[in-house]
Amino acid sequence: MKIIHAARFVLTRTFKAAKWLFLLYIFIQVIIGFMSIGTIFFYSLIIDLAIGKRAFFGLNIFQIIIIRLLYEVVWNFLDKFREYVWNLIDIKQAIYNNQDFVRKLATLDLPTYEDPAKNDMIWRTFNRFQMQFKWYAQYLVDFLQRIIMFSLILAIFAFGSPLIAFIVLIAHLIPLIIRAKFGEYTFTIYRADSDLRKRFEYLQSIICGRDNLPEIKLFNAFDFLRHKLMTIYRQFTEKQLRLFKRVWITLSFVELLPTLSIFIFLIYTASQLTSHKISAGIFVLLYINVFWFSGNLLQLMTTFGQLVSDSPFIADAINFYDLKSIIPFLKLAKDKKLALAEKLGEPTITFDNVSFAYPGTDKLVLKNLNLTIPYGQNIAIIGENGAGKSTMVKLLMRMYDPTVGRITINGIDLKEIPEDVLFLMYSTLFQSFGKFYLSIRDNLEMASGGKNDDDEFLKALKLSNAWNFTKDYPQTLDQQLGPQYKGGVDLSGGQWQQLAIARAYVKKAPVLILDEPTSAIDAKSEMEIFDRLHRETKKNTIIFISHRFSTIKDAERIVVIDKGRIVEDGNHESLMKNPNQYAKLYTFQAERYLRE
Repeated sequence: MKIIHAARFVLTRTFKAAKWLFLLYIFIQVIIGFMSIGTIFFYSLIIDLAIGKRAFFGLNIFQIIIIRLLYEVVWNFLDKFREYVWNLIDIKQAIYNNQDFVRKLATLDLPTYEDPAKNDMIWRTFNRFQMQFKWYAQYLVDFLQRIIMFSLILAIFAFGSPLIAFIVLIAHLIPLIIRAKFGEYTFTIYRADSDLRKRFEYLQSIICGRDNLPEIKLFNAFDFLRHKLMTIYRQFTEKQLRLFKRVWITLSFVELLPTLSIFIFLIYTASQLTSHKISAGIFVLLYINVFWFSGNLLQLMTTFGQLVSDSPFIADAINFYDLKSIIPFLKLAKDKKLALAEKLGEPTITFDNVSFAYPGTDKLVLKNLNLTIPYGQNIAIIGENGAGKSTMVKLLMRMYDPTVGRITINGIDLKEIPEDVLFLMYSTLFQSFGKFYLSIRDNLEMASGGKNDDDEFLKALKLSNAWNFTKDYPQTLDQQLGPQYKGGVDLSGGQWQQLAIARAYVKKAPVLILDEPTSAIDAKSEMEIFDRLHRETKKNTIIFISHRFSTIKDAERIVVIDKGRIVEDGNHESLMKNPNQYAKLYTFQAERYLRE
């Protein structure tokens, strides 16, 4: 069943990508399949003519040779034209599949990307699907051609002796079916070890990565990494080695069956020739045909084996395209979306008695949280690691839904807001922000959706201090990032973070969420950035999440989270008057900075 589902999936997508070209390719393959059997007929005709027997339609040997020449010319033209058509199909497939893959990714919600099993499926599909899809489509058409050729050869074979032809067929099928079964096992091992393989490839990238090499050299850690690399490699290859041994032992015996069956058929046809029951030309036809049969069946079953062994790879792609969002977002008509977006125009966010535990655990990360963030407020949320700060951001993004309670914007439950409308509310700088090796302009444009001009980009870069390094690059906004590219430059950790802040700012959403936004930035730059943010975003809501109290002391409101609960709420001055957690942590950090 896997092969049927995989074949239907691949054929459907290939037709969508290049319908008429694919039909033309199939037609050419079918013609070549029929023509392929003609070669052995020419041998038979020439031999019979050589011994004085009359050929079809009274043709002489020179006429048959000329016909054979024309046959080869047509064959050669069709074969090269087939290659050309397939190259066109390949290009159209690649364009269609890449676009469709990205479109599908865009439909998945954030929790899907956090799910390890689904993330692994996405990784496998992206890394293998393109090439496997191309090969699978070609295998399917080749299989059709082989079926045609095999049917014609089998008909000739049966002309010699139907019974022995049947015996030869069975003798050939047994080892080829076993080979196909071994092909299934090969993929099962590969898929079962996909996590192990990713670890192996990651270690390879560590050893070869420019950023890692100085530290590895300093620690003299090459032997350590080599040992880990080889340990994983041995684990990965042990099952393959056992499989190869089974293949060798099993096929050494079963692949003798085709040889013995062909020998029996040749003895039979030779006896027919010596008893003058068949002509020399027919004997040559049957003699060549039996080897064509063996070779064609081998190619047929090899192609079938490839289809069987690659079907699970295609099944990964099928499962990827069948993925549904974990969090069900509401679907609304365009006019209703516009009306809803208008209601959410100046968003007030409310956490209403929210408790939350991550899937698979009963431990509450947030406990009976009640918090209202009015539109336009500059609020800082602080707390120690594991307090639940970043979890609050995930709930706002609807990466998860509250276990208990609800979150609303202007009184509307997040569950009643379509995904695209909800994400219009936020511009978020995550703690683990992306480093996109594109141009600086592309980095900003991907966040703004192409709505901003260069003046807006410059403003964002200046706000985040990223203009300090951007202005010195020869291409400024069009500077390529990434030393692996020609003319590309690398950024320091702080510079990447400054660019990420600019990227978050240019989206111009009503709520700006900054999760540890200046962890890699020096204190002076941090102060400059936040002074500008306070000035430039007075009309918008800013939610800061930080461990650094120097970052948030100027916030209008500071909320202290401890073990999933709000323990303090006020501004810097009011919180410092009480000898509670905020005052203690602020004093401790301030003293440490003074010592430094």
